[in-house]
Amino acid sequence: MITLASCMPSEVSYERPEWVNGAFTKALVEGLGGKADLSGDGVISVAELDAFVAERVKELTEGRQHPTPQRPTTIRSSLPVAASR
Repeated sequence: MITLASCMPSEVSYERPEWVNGAFTKALVEGLGGKADLSGDGVISVAELDAFVAERVKELTEGRQHPTPQRPTTIRSSLPVAASR
């Protein structure tokens, strides 16, 4: 199981009306929509999604929220989670 938590335990998840939801959800939807395909190969990996979401949430919240990933070492970071095309 792979877990992407919206923030650290000591933080809060930020929301804004213009996002329609929270910063984490906005970043996750954008990432799965293709923006997380950082290598441009048409496939979004666990590592790419994690990297995109972390950076996008940081940008949206001015560094106040930090998503936290958890995955077993038996799951490769290159595991595909979505296609970007």
